Parts: sequence; C-alpha cells; structure tokens
Amino acid sequence: MEPAGTWYVLPTAFAVDGELDLGSQARLVEAVLGWGVDGLVALGVTGEAAALDPSERDAVVRAVVDAAAGRAPVVVGCAGQSAHPVRAMAARARELGADGVLVLPPLLARDAAGAPAFFARVAEAGLPIVLQDDPAASGVRLPVELLLRAAEACRASAVKLEDPPTPAKIAELLAARPDLRVFGGLGGLHALGELRRGAVGTMTGFAYPEVLRAVRLALGRGDAQGAARVFDRHLPLIAFEAQPGIGVAIRKELLRRRGALASATTRMGGGLDPVTLRELDEVLERVGIAPSPGPYAVGP
Repeated sequence: MEPAGTWYVLPTAFAVDGELDLGSQARLVEAVLGWGVDGLVALGVTGEAAALDPSERDAVVRAVVDAAAGRAPVVVGCAGQSAHPVRAMAARARELGADGVLVLPPLLARDAAGAPAFFARVAEAGLPIVLQDDPAASGVRLPVELLLRAAEACRASAVKLEDPPTPAKIAELLAARPDLRVFGGLGGLHALGELRRGAVGTMTGFAYPEVLRAVRLALGRGDAQGAARVFDRHLPLIAFEAQPGIGVAIRKELLRRRGALASATTRMGGGLDPVTLRELDEVLERVGIAPSPGPYAVGP
C-alpha cells in the first residue's frame, strides 16, 4: 500500500437513539467515494472509537470494507496504552479485510522513547502501518528523530502528521527521509501549507473533501494561486468545523445535510445548541455552500 491523495476519516454513524446505524455507515462510504476521495479511514479519532465496544468495532469495520468493495483502500484506527491490545486490534482489522492500520503511539506514555518498540510489536499483526503523530489525541509528543525511528521499526511508509506547526515538521521529516509519505490532518486547517511543504495529501474528515482535493490538484498542476483561492474561500467553514469539543458534531450535522447520514448523533460530546446551528448556517452562506447529496462543485 502506497497511500497518497485525499483520504476521508469516517465518523461512526449512530441512530437518534445512539445505536449504530450501519445503513448510514454504508451510505456515507458510497457518498464520499462519489465525492472523489482516494482512501478511507474507519475508527479514527473522528470515529469516536473509544465509545464503541469490540463487537461494534467489528461491525463498523465490516460495514466500511463491504461498502468500499475494493474501490478504495481502507485503513482502521488502532489506539491503546500498550502494544498487546493494539496489535490485537490490528490483527482483527486484517481479518475483517482492512488494507492497513492507522496507529497512535502508546496513549499517555510517560517515556516516548519506547515508541519504536511499540510500533514494531504492532507491525507483527501483518498490516501496513500509517503512523499517526497526534499529541492532542495520544498525549505523546514524538520529535522528528524519534518519529523516524518509530517509522523504521514498523516499516511504515506513511505518517499522518498532526503535531503543529505541521508544515515545518513535514519539511523536516522529508529532508531526512524524502521517500516518506506524509499526510496532513487536523481537519484540513493547515492543508495548503502542508501540501506546499511536500505532503502527499490530507487524511481528515472535513465534510467537504472535494475542497481539499481541489487544493491538492491545483498545486499538483503548478497553480499555487488557484490552490490558495480555493483554500482561502472555504477556510471559514474548515475552521468552524474544526472547533475542539464540538467539531465531530458539526461534521456530522454537515454530513446529515448532505444526505450521507440519517442523524448527527454523537456518543462523545453532546449535540449542537441553536446558536451554533445558526452560526453554521451563517458560515455556509458566507462561503456560498448549500448542502446537497451530490459532489460539490468547488469552482475556480
């Protein structure tokens, strides 16, 4: 697996009563593939994986793999405080047909120096690893030298980098290892700078992946000004969705309005209050978006 492009981190679909909605999960996969994404991530931070029991994890992964039906690679998020349970998650993802795993360092580890051994152990599950560098989610900060050793230990060819300032760290990583495939995340907040510094794509759940795809493609054809225009136009919505604490709820509400989810229900954090919903309406109006099921025509 040599990942690149615009990858979509899927939220987990819940019905209004909080139970899994696997029909919506499959519909969401179909929708984002139609919106032009290149790969899928199930059970990432956006997927509220910590709120799922093991049987629900299996059901979500199976639903995503089945819905993708080989049209795009599927990577499954795996996180825990030690290598043993994370390796077991990775092994189960392989059994369920996943193409790879997205792995955080051991959560809240007191000594980050053990990260290379941790990742090497997880790699024994036999799936390619995308190493996720996200201190806000893991509680662990990986300096560039240690991150590179961890990637080497598990033979990871790709990193999802979410340790700001991300453009600078991407440049430092690629200076040391030019073959590394680095993705930006963080809701797409810094996507333009990340791509300009050498990222091969984005790996995030922003509800309009067409925007991030358009930015990447414009840069790929040498149109830096066009990429900046697209990014700047949509940045108010990107930033609004990326709010800590309520970002997943905003994302799900946007996906509901796009017809991809039946409900915006979350298990981690509450719903959106009327003021926030009104502010979302205002932001959509500012950027000129009227949510609808089909692909969003980004425009020049």
